Amino acid sequence: RTASAFDIDTSALVAAVEDDKAKQTTGARSRNSRQSSQEKSKRLTGRILTVGALGGSGFIIQQLGREWDTVEEREKHGDNPMSNNFLGRLRLRMGDMYSSIKAPAWAKLLPDPLPFPYQRPYTLVLDVDDLLIHSEWSRQHAWRTAKRPGLDYFLGYLSQWYEIVLFSRQPMYIVAPVVEKLDPDMRIISYTLFRESCRMLDNGHVVKDLSHLNRDLSKVIAIDTNPEALELNPENAIVLKPWKGDSKDTDLVGLISFLEAIGIYNIQDVRQTLKAYEGTHIPTEHIKRQKALKEREEEEWKAKQADAKNSFLGSLRGAKGGEMPKNWYEMEQERFRQGYLEDQKYWRENGEALRQQAKDEQEKKLKEMKLNAWGFLTG
Repeated sequence: RTASAFDIDTSALVAAVEDDKAKQTTGARSRNSRQSSQEKSKRLTGRILTVGALGGSGFIIQQLGREWDTVEEREKHGDNPMSNNFLGRLRLRMGDMYSSIKAPAWAKLLPDPLPFPYQRPYTLVLDVDDLLIHSEWSRQHAWRTAKRPGLDYFLGYLSQWYEIVLFSRQPMYIVAPVVEKLDPDMRIISYTLFRESCRMLDNGHVVKDLSHLNRDLSKVIAIDTNPEALELNPENAIVLKPWKGDSKDTDLVGLISFLEAIGIYNIQDVRQTLKAYEGTHIPTEHIKRQKALKEREEEEWKAKQADAKNSFLGSLRGAKGGEMPKNWYEMEQERFRQGYLEDQKYWRENGEALRQQAKDEQEKKLKEMKLNAWGFLTG
């Protein structure tokens, strides 16, 4: 075929396209090259972390297996054959760490008892939810909390013999506001313990370990609505049905007579008394036993009166029957109840002044703390 005027030479166009591609080259590394660099950085970081983890683990193992360096550790594990070698000490220390996680936050949950005569002879440990109060939520009223019937009398009267300790398995931020309303003057409830003071068992139960109370367990009574909470100390426990807001409930106040008798008779080991009532409804059973005791005393008194009338001296003196006088227990009952009434009267008459005095002292201390802090900062 011969050339014509319409033939086009494309060689110049191809050269222009190649030249344009060359100009568009940025000089950046390829994607594969960039990925390779990132992988190298990751591998290096992983190696550093692995070495650090191994080094840290080795240091921890070395520390756990080291020789006993405190008197407490030597006294605790000195007689254990495992304490004579590195691996044994490692296992013992790991066991202590595991136990500390499940144990109460403090070895002694309560401070040492007060000196006589300020310390009450017994300690009464009370749960809060569904024992002293009941909370429920509704769409109309939201959260509402009811106080158990007779609670104020129960706490106030028994505080003459018992150091009152509230012990809840709920966290502090939930229970503390309620406790403040139960005893706003802080004169009846001695101490309050929360979830942090409980122990977790291997079966997952959260329990109240009374052995950590720093009190003689022969003088401790714990009242709860769940036997699981006191499964470590069942011999100290009284378990009531949960209170669900019934305004006619008498189970709690029904225990007053029983707990009062322990205080008046100065029982040396409350666990033996609780054992004697095991398997019974204590309020009902105690009334039954008190009634039987009273009837027996009356029979004995009447027999003595009859003997006195029939005797020669009795006939000369003109012995009369009449009513049986109060026995020692009834007179003690009357004395303590009168003491409670006098205490209530005193607080009705002087409560406002005492509360104002306490508030003024608190504000004074707060002001002094601020001044001391300011003086420290300003030199």
